[in-house]
Amino acid sequence: MLDKVMNTVNKSNLLKKGDTALIALSGGPDSTALLLVLHELKTKLDLKLFAVHINYHLRGEESNKDEEFAGKLCSKLQIPFKVYSFETKKLIERRSLQDFARELRYSAFLDEARIIGAGKIAVAHNKNDRVETVLMRLLRGSHTSGLAGMPVKRKLDKNIELIRPLFDLERKEIEVYLKKKKIKARTDKSNLKTEYLRNKLRLKLLPLLKKEYNPQIEENLLRLSEMSLLDEEYLAGEAKKYIKESKKEYFVGLAVFEKLPAALRYRVLRELIRSAKGNLKGVENKHLSAVIAGKKSVSFPGGLVLLRSAGKLIALVKGPAKAGRAVTLLVPGMSVYGNYRVAAEVKGMVKYFGGKNEAFFDADKVCLPLSIRTRKKGDRFIPFGMKSFQKLQDFMVNEKIPRYKRDTIPLVTDKKGNILWVSGCRADDRFKVDPGTKKVLHLKIKSNG
Repeated sequence: MLDKVMNTVNKSNLLKKGDTALIALSGGPDSTALLLVLHELKTKLDLKLFAVHINYHLRGEESNKDEEFAGKLCSKLQIPFKVYSFETKKLIERRSLQDFARELRYSAFLDEARIIGAGKIAVAHNKNDRVETVLMRLLRGSHTSGLAGMPVKRKLDKNIELIRPLFDLERKEIEVYLKKKKIKARTDKSNLKTEYLRNKLRLKLLPLLKKEYNPQIEENLLRLSEMSLLDEEYLAGEAKKYIKESKKEYFVGLAVFEKLPAALRYRVLRELIRSAKGNLKGVENKHLSAVIAGKKSVSFPGGLVLLRSAGKLIALVKGPAKAGRAVTLLVPGMSVYGNYRVAAEVKGMVKYFGGKNEAFFDADKVCLPLSIRTRKKGDRFIPFGMKSFQKLQDFMVNEKIPRYKRDTIPLVTDKKGNILWVSGCRADDRFKVDPGTKKVLHLKIKSNG
């Protein structure tokens, strides 16, 4: 098994000597095997290993036992261990549990990787996971890019890469490996329920296809995946050449777009959406066809809009659909508002005052609780650096914020209704940090895309 993993690592250049790797450790068989394998390769590759566990608090005491198992294993192997804990049911807000948990998970992975300086995040997907993914996408009517399945590695951030060292291993090989190590990993009983599509495929459909139709179905699906990946890598590369970016706005010139072959136009749209949103969730061919047919504005699930404006086709990630609707901002904590996550904490005096996606306030000047909402008629505030009130509408016009963006910008307000922060743009001068500040309220906003 070690030889097989090492072959995958070398063939796909997943790790090099001296790398710092963050291991996603759920405590299940696959991630436990991943931790053990990389620990065995640690000396050979001169790796610095860290582990992170996500506790979603969805399975009561079982969730806590998973965390305890992961922590004890890391302690035994002397691998630094960090837990990210989420009260998922309180945060989810009418969304798919699996999709939301995935967003929380990958956000935590990235945050921890940045903290420890890891360039690689290792996850435990294996050969069986790849087969299930291709079949699931086939049944859902995926675009050919979806049939490419999951890649052995992909970029998550500028300097951070997701890697899959167990990519070429079968589940049964992992089970044998753990048995030899005399380690009994945790079992998530929800994986045995067929209410989720992936579980139903694994437990019912794949065994049926293998027995009744084709014993080689898994190998054939992987071959389809590999051939689709080759095609998609080339075509996606061509499509990316047409995507432009200005002030974090992604677009393609309409004159150029209209002259492209149909096959490339579809891929340009997909890459445009991926650039703006970070993923292609909810994207269906019916939406893309409407854009290609010339519709001025096409809405996608998840708050994305493709809009024709000023000779450009613009990808716009919108905020909550209902303007003015407020959500309580947890202090300290992390709050979800439409396609955004806002983190809040109170700390001592700071020297660094961040960029546009961060804001700092004198905590004693702020009247809690805080809320997040979008704009409403009559909004006004005192922009940082000014001495008098300004209408929010006038501020947005002066800042040259496009009309279609104005209803999407989250506003942070206090108990009295004062606007503390037009996120990503300007804070209110009344709540600024000054030499007499003792406690600082730090807010940071991030798009889920």
